[in-house]
Amino acid sequence: MSQQHRDHQTAVTWIEGEINNMIRDLGKPNASSAATSVITLAYMLRAIDDDEHRHYRARIDQIYDTYNASITQGAAA
Repeated sequence: MSQQHRDHQTAVTWIEGEINNMIRDLGKPNASSAATSVITLAYMLRAIDDDEHRHYRARIDQIYDTYNASITQGAAA
């Protein structure tokens, strides 16, 4: 396995871990800050490419959209 591939695997594992932490912390202030920072850092270090960067950012947005929709539905009930 090349160093570039190892760096990519490390970045993806780190991102996935921070997204899981974010999910556990939804509703708390700055819940997405670590995940957002890791995604940005991995992108800046070129451990992930443009498509992966967009994918992970969209994933965070989708998680928040789902969370916010569940809060809205709960308040309406």
